[in-house]
Amino acid sequence: MIREALEKKLVTAIAELISAGSLPETARTVRIEVDAPKNPDHGDLMTNFAMVGSKTLGMNPRAVAEILAGELGSDTEVFASVEIAGPGFLNFRLNPAWVAGFVASVLERGVSYSHLTPDQVEKINVEFVSVNPNGPITIGSGRGAAYGSALCNVLEAAGHEVHREYYINDGVNSEQMRLFAESVKALLNGQAVPDNGYKGDYVQEVANGLEHLKGAELATIQKASQDAMIEAQRTALEHFRVNFATWFSEQSLHDAGEVARVIGELESKHVADESPFRTKIETAKGGVIKSVTKEDQAVTNTDDEDASGEGEQATLWLRSTKFGDDQDRVLRRRDGRLTYIASDVAYHKDKFNRPAGGTKLITVLGPDHHGYIGRLTAVVAAMFIDQATPVDDPTPLTEHEEILFGNVEERNRCRGAQAWAKDHLTVQIFQIVRFMKDGKPAPMRKRDGNIYALIDLIKEIGEEMRPNGTEEEKLQAGSDVARFFYLMRNHDTAMDFDLELATKQSDENPVFYVQYAHARICSVIRKGAESGLAASTAHLGLLDHAKETTLILKIAELRDEIAQTASDYAVNRLANYALELARSYHSFYDTCRVNQPENPELSSARLALCEATRTALHSVLGLLGVSAPQEM
Repeated sequence: MIREALEKKLVTAIAELISAGSLPETARTVRIEVDAPKNPDHGDLMTNFAMVGSKTLGMNPRAVAEILAGELGSDTEVFASVEIAGPGFLNFRLNPAWVAGFVASVLERGVSYSHLTPDQVEKINVEFVSVNPNGPITIGSGRGAAYGSALCNVLEAAGHEVHREYYINDGVNSEQMRLFAESVKALLNGQAVPDNGYKGDYVQEVANGLEHLKGAELATIQKASQDAMIEAQRTALEHFRVNFATWFSEQSLHDAGEVARVIGELESKHVADESPFRTKIETAKGGVIKSVTKEDQAVTNTDDEDASGEGEQATLWLRSTKFGDDQDRVLRRRDGRLTYIASDVAYHKDKFNRPAGGTKLITVLGPDHHGYIGRLTAVVAAMFIDQATPVDDPTPLTEHEEILFGNVEERNRCRGAQAWAKDHLTVQIFQIVRFMKDGKPAPMRKRDGNIYALIDLIKEIGEEMRPNGTEEEKLQAGSDVARFFYLMRNHDTAMDFDLELATKQSDENPVFYVQYAHARICSVIRKGAESGLAASTAHLGLLDHAKETTLILKIAELRDEIAQTASDYAVNRLANYALELARSYHSFYDTCRVNQPENPELSSARLALCEATRTALHSVLGLLGVSAPQEM
């Protein structure tokens, strides 16, 4: 908000200087950047305009800064002072009364998020969690659930149209789903679970709910057991404040004939074939290709699990190395069974239909899926090769390219498709979570090797935080803490989840600290009302204390924080912002007495600032999927 206003001031000042002949016409093309507060306690801001623009203008950086300082310094409504620093930077010391005016904007319109012009709005499908329907949502997947959910909230707040999607890996030919069904069937019949089957309390719970299917065919049990598991996953995620617009079934693509049809398309586009070889690419540091080899697959596929199986058909390959993948992928095995990647091709094409006219796909995957980035990019490139514009590169094929491509035209076509895919598909990988207790790794497996489910974590934290609360209050508390802790660190880095800290009800616990700030504001506003005081924008000019200015500047940053997060997908930025905002409020509260019946004008202005802070805190916690309690 404030940064945007200052950038507009700079643009206006430059236009006036151009009209006066003080700056050349080329100044209109210079990029304007205003940085965050350099010294928050004094409301300083700085811009690097002079340094960036000097070459374009053909002028000495400090000379440019002096011209700008002279123009801007005359605007005493906005600037208390404008100083030149270093070789050509400008430091703005803002007029506290001007800064205080932004409180009225927040009270009038709330925190305005959307910063996009109509042509910048995208229709985005975000797929996340998507674990197999043969087990509960684990604490590891919980990080992906919190991240994906918060990312969707941010993208919507920024102005994009977002569709939340869960992909159910329920293909009837899935070996994992067959083993899960066999495990449930064994328990139904009072038999031991197969050695390679699924064990754990949750498997027994599924079997207990399917007693009426004792003696039924495996296919019937498989369908019923996966339905029961999906419902359990859905319930756990709802308790975690994660909801999806679509739970999309992999098997539905097979039933509709979409997988077979799409495979036919790939063959017609000459990006899939039955030639008996697989191409592999070995890369060196920096992605430089070291070697490209073709392995004969005509005699045996014993080293390739995907291609194995007995039958008369030839293996069908997706030539994904043409699109940057490290090896070609099997679409259809020799026994006729289709692979997971065959479903992926059909699914990624179908995903662009949700929302209608989709322009971008974001897929959130766990830490063991780094190899999927190149693989899925190749899938999208191969499927949409006809929509991509070939690159313009007349250079002859290199030695490695001659193995991959038939000619320059094919290379340019495939490279164009690869670029198109990178523009339309983003894969975000979240890293592992290490759970800690008493400073040591906490074993997060239950007895008998049973996996530790997300719902168990939520309930355990909730029980500690709200021992006398209702079941709903415990689930809310557990969800709040787990989500905030998951989101405090960048999703692309491993994180430690301190279970002992998570259940502390003190300022040491970041969730408690932020939520307490919101509850404290609500209490201050209630007490003000009891004394006959209320928020008003009539006297905002009285907010000239350094702590007040600092707090207003922090509130005004939320719009910029959302815009940046919607661009780079680093949701942890908002968790850190919530902590900084809470810290700024607590510091303001400790220094500036709010409710002063003997000074109603100052009280009304400070209550307005409290209300603006509450609005910003409530907003950022909502984006993170964390509640904003009025009492604690």
